[in-house]
Amino acid sequence: MGGHRVERRYCASTMPLQGYPLAEILPALAEAGFGAVELATGHLDGLSASSAAELQDAHGVKFRSLLSTDDIMVAGGREQLADLVETAGRLAIPMVSVPSGGAEDASEEDVSRCVDRLGVLAQRAERADVRLGLYAHEGSIGYSLARVARILDAIPSSALGFYYSGYHFHRAGDSPVEALGALAGRLCNVYFNCGVDPGGAGEPFWAPEMDLPAVCDALTRVGYDEEIMLIYLGLDAKGPEPVIAGLTRARDALDAMFS
Repeated sequence: MGGHRVERRYCASTMPLQGYPLAEILPALAEAGFGAVELATGHLDGLSASSAAELQDAHGVKFRSLLSTDDIMVAGGREQLADLVETAGRLAIPMVSVPSGGAEDASEEDVSRCVDRLGVLAQRAERADVRLGLYAHEGSIGYSLARVARILDAIPSSALGFYYSGYHFHRAGDSPVEALGALAGRLCNVYFNCGVDPGGAGEPFWAPEMDLPAVCDALTRVGYDEEIMLIYLGLDAKGPEPVIAGLTRARDALDAMFS
């Protein structure tokens, strides 16, 4: 008996478009078929609750999440992340995407400190009615399945979920499919690293050797039916058009992989 095919929806990161105002890029993204964005912090300047609402209404593009690259383990990192959580609450952006910070070779003491700090941040997020999406990243404390699972298990707060990308698990030597299955209970968001692969291996996806159709099948299997975020990096573009064209290529290629 055939299963029902989910109509996939896509979200675009504004990180590679921070040199251009939202009033310019949102209509272009909407025209390309993107109904949501993950805002980079560079697009927060001068953004008020009323102007955020007006931009979303005018262009039909919602602000799904806010991306932070701040390191909670360095001086001032906790404060920056706390401020970002408060900003998301004020702007009615429901999710803040956060890294674990730190380094892969962190000591046990540092891992424990990371857990404590993320736990405090999750409490703050809960008070602000915001959810945190913890993402794994090569080079950080939360770089592998074992580390990410350890952090999430230690912080059972409903305000802390997991923001999945198969790429970083692949880079850590883990199976992206097994990682998704193991963390599915905390899954709150999904993204794909797109653009020009750092190793020059291909486009529009980083690590084109990864079994992306298997990742898509796994997303279907765990029942994920929210927006899929695409971040397109590695392109030295003049103007937003090449980035948006790359996002569109990635979306169309990815959509064809879902069964």
